[in-house]
Amino acid sequence: MEKAGIFPEKGRTHQELIQEMESMKVDDARWKEGRTWSMVYHVTDEHKDFIKDSAQRFFSESYINPFAFKSLQRMEKEIIAMTRELLNGGNSVVGTMASGGTESIFLSLYTYREHACKERKIKKDWEIVVPASIHPAFEKAAHILGINIKKAPVSDQYQADIAAMESLITSNTILLAVSAPSYPHGILDPVPEAAALALRHQLPLHVDSCIGGFILPWIEALNPGNLPQWDFRLKGVTSISADTHKFAYGGKGSSVLLYRDMEYLRHQFFITTDWAGGIYASATFMGSRAGGPIASAWASMQSLGKEGYLGITKQIMDGVNRLKEGISAIDALELIGDPCMNIIAFTSKNKSVDIFVVGDYLSEKNWYVDRQQRPNCIHLTVMKQNLPIIDEYLNDLSDAVAYAKNNRKAKAKGDAALYGLMARLPFRGMVANNVRQLFEDLYSNEASNKENPKDSSTDKSSSSPKPARWMGLLNRILSSLPGKR
Repeated sequence: MEKAGIFPEKGRTHQELIQEMESMKVDDARWKEGRTWSMVYHVTDEHKDFIKDSAQRFFSESYINPFAFKSLQRMEKEIIAMTRELLNGGNSVVGTMASGGTESIFLSLYTYREHACKERKIKKDWEIVVPASIHPAFEKAAHILGINIKKAPVSDQYQADIAAMESLITSNTILLAVSAPSYPHGILDPVPEAAALALRHQLPLHVDSCIGGFILPWIEALNPGNLPQWDFRLKGVTSISADTHKFAYGGKGSSVLLYRDMEYLRHQFFITTDWAGGIYASATFMGSRAGGPIASAWASMQSLGKEGYLGITKQIMDGVNRLKEGISAIDALELIGDPCMNIIAFTSKNKSVDIFVVGDYLSEKNWYVDRQQRPNCIHLTVMKQNLPIIDEYLNDLSDAVAYAKNNRKAKAKGDAALYGLMARLPFRGMVANNVRQLFEDLYSNEASNKENPKDSSTDKSSSSPKPARWMGLLNRILSSLPGKR
């Protein structure tokens, strides 16, 4: 008798599968109860249902071809424009959407590597200089792209040490990067000093604001002058990544990557002209790009507006202040550094208790605990769903510290710090250049300004950048030539 495989012989009923999927979630983090301090960025159930519906309306559409679905093209352009405004970028600032912060970071490193190759003639041994607190996505991208990542130690306040970074710069350095803020502790790096360093050495500077890009502007608006500048107001900043699936409250996964001008973005485009299927051009890493995350990000930003974001941010930051006060009032604990937003981390003061034993106690109370290292600490990202249970958390935290004090021999059991056409044709180069120009036109602000995307009466045949009109014809002509394989 043939052994049964995992793949079902016959399809199962929808109802049966939905029930099984729901049962799978029984041991998942209980974020709806506010007992999880990371990962899920929630406003209200009504908002969640709305962005799910928005994404569902574009469930089947693929943005692999930006000209096939004008709706997605319009929404991406408007998301880029809104983000540019939020981050104080001028009219020259351009960008794309990506599938998340990791892709945005990957694309930024790829772009600056290509820029260094073509503009600075650095063909190998590329280096980037970052603080040790930078997100591991930089290391991942550098590994894949063959770039050496040089990490400078951070200061006593867990900020980027600009002098230490400068000491690592060489003639092979192609990029500097800092965080706004760093994820582990919510600490804003000294971006003004980093921008000045970049200008002094004539290097680009990327600001990783994947976690902070859509909340720091509202924090600053609520209390003007409380944060140093960190965005495009600083001349030395050449690019910023900001995730729309975090505090823009869009659906996962979506992110925005902005460059100061097309001089950088043009190097992000990948174009090949010798594929049997025709010209292949891509603005981002992904080939097929899901339409749903773009639609949900656009819908979220449009539905909440400035007033909605300000209101949510005020509620969250009021909760953050309550947490800070409550944690500081527990004698054995102290906050790490000076967090700038709704990310905080705390540790044991003078190692008076084992912070991971504290974490284990909280886990027993059904709190999802993010444990971190360097130093050993507990991380909290405060979201709207956490606000109703802050007092309960502080009470359990106080009990956890008392337990750790009274059980000095207890050993931590938690998982500490886990975070997983045409090669034969002589004018191939001309085709690539024209396709590159097409993408520049597509993602430039000038193209947006020439059209009124909200005017449904506009002749669709004239709304695309001109190069798009010859692409299909060119593919058909070239594919019909003798010797085509």
